[in-house]
Amino acid sequence: MKCRMSHKSFITILTLLLLATTARSSAQTSPREEQLQEVIVLGKQKLKKLIGRGTRVPGAIVQFTPNQVGHEIGSAVTISRPTEVREITFDILSCNTKDAVLSIDIYRDSSYTKVLDRPILIPISQEKKQTIIAKPHSPTLLTPGRYIISVTFAYCCKETQELWSNCDHWDAKQRYAMTLQSSIQFPLYTKESYIRNGTDDTFEKRNLNIGLKVKGV
Repeated sequence: MKCRMSHKSFITILTLLLLATTARSSAQTSPREEQLQEVIVLGKQKLKKLIGRGTRVPGAIVQFTPNQVGHEIGSAVTISRPTEVREITFDILSCNTKDAVLSIDIYRDSSYTKVLDRPILIPISQEKKQTIIAKPHSPTLLTPGRYIISVTFAYCCKETQELWSNCDHWDAKQRYAMTLQSSIQFPLYTKESYIRNGTDDTFEKRNLNIGLKVKGV
């Protein structure tokens, strides 16, 4: 005996089968798959000062010379709520060093673990006063905790570095003359800072700074 099914009946049966399959798949989904991850939405907010410059000492300077490639100076900041770093600013009074490059890093204070996916590299031109405004390459969210934001003398001309390799044997007059020819000078501020002479060293606290200013949201 032949049994004929109408087009309408076929559609009804197919719909019921799809509903049953969907219900079975939903029942097999684990509770973990149904949970949503926590999302932090910063939204549009006004930039907030995270680190201030401190008090300027008139006529006083901080300087990097070619024998100090690898040296760092930075400021500490304690973050109480999730904060995105947007701008890192400081002034340079003069730069007489050829091919000078500074870099900026952010470290977790407890472990010196780097936060940025890569340092912010800043080529410094040979000229008088200039203001540096650096921004992370990608959104950088700091979770609550303490951090050190530092400026490193990352590189300068190899010939200049070699010339300074014997600077320990110079007298005061020669050192002064060479410093005028090749150095990066910053204004000096009375504010707590952290310095170190290489990545293998720990940061040491000082009471003088280069006037680092950091903003975020």
